[in-house]
Amino acid sequence: MLEAHERGLIDSGVRHLSARDAAEAFVGSVIFASPLLVEDGIFDIGDYLFEVTFAGAPVFLIANTLFVVLMTYALLGWTGQNRDETAILFGVVPARLVMTLGVSFLVAAVLMTVWGRVGGWESPLEALARINVIWTVGSLGAALGDILADDDTQEIASHHTATTGRAVGPERPEAIQRLTDGALVDALQREFDDLGSAFGDRQEVERLREQTVDAALDDGFGDRIQKYTSRDVAEAFVGSIFFAIPFLVEDGVFDVAEFFLSFQVGSFPVFFFVNTVFVLAMILALVYWAGPQDVQINRPILGFIPRRVVGIALVSFLTAGALMTMWGRVEWSEPVVALARISVVWTVASFGASLGDILPGESSGDDINDDLVALGNQDDHGE
Repeated sequence: MLEAHERGLIDSGVRHLSARDAAEAFVGSVIFASPLLVEDGIFDIGDYLFEVTFAGAPVFLIANTLFVVLMTYALLGWTGQNRDETAILFGVVPARLVMTLGVSFLVAAVLMTVWGRVGGWESPLEALARINVIWTVGSLGAALGDILADDDTQEIASHHTATTGRAVGPERPEAIQRLTDGALVDALQREFDDLGSAFGDRQEVERLREQTVDAALDDGFGDRIQKYTSRDVAEAFVGSIFFAIPFLVEDGVFDVAEFFLSFQVGSFPVFFFVNTVFVLAMILALVYWAGPQDVQINRPILGFIPRRVVGIALVSFLTAGALMTMWGRVEWSEPVVALARISVVWTVASFGASLGDILPGESSGDDINDDLVALGNQDDHGE
């Protein structure tokens, strides 16, 4: 079993929180946050976050904080990892989420203070608003640093060595190590049959069996993506944030948006329309033609519109629009100008959403169409 686990044929299905995870989150947050420390745009965004209030409460500062929590949770829990956390606080909150948010906030606060970007804390609320901007990016880096560097096999091996005093690898017979993946899978199937007879929880045995077969097929034939699930939506959301945030602090976005609206035929903004078509074409090309995965068009809308293209376009546009609004980069008193600015950020956000959706491979869970049908059936039964 351990040999198969190390080859990636089976997975433990759980993640253990350790000090190494905190270190990885620290490094990731520093790498992502540092480039924005020299951007003066964070001052304007910070001012906007705490200046807009309702009943004395800074609305957008609170909204951005909730957004960071949601984004981090989505990245840690919804992006195709399909692994349960062993450390849970209050029976609900993953300790990894709290760790990631805490580490990234402390990194942002320390860096902003040391680099003199918070005005010596003369105005604590203003300082917190500026830190909140950097924290948005830092939390993204912290989550990615933790996930991308995660090696559950190494953790298991280290834990085994620490508790038994013996290394894992040398104890395995050389004959097992020489088995091909196919032969190893056959041997595991026989073990699963024996385990299923002796072990009461047949569902868990079957889960491991299916996971082993699927992993072996993926290694042999590559990933083929057919389903479109709610996890894909979450992955697109995270990917769009990853690509969009660096553009939110750039004033050049305003110049590009102004150019989009400068050339018109009658009252029709030609370049704005051309850019929209370009974005949709790039999503289609990146996902289905030039991307790193074999993505199939499955259950298209109206029989010919790919659901994944529509989902990526909508998620990335809404993400760009929400971020631009929350960070005060658009004035909705001029809707056309606001949409033009959003379209600039949407362009890069759509690339991130496309890659975020397809890079992890086919997500677990039911197809989103099936989820919608099930939801409709529940409503019918409720009535």
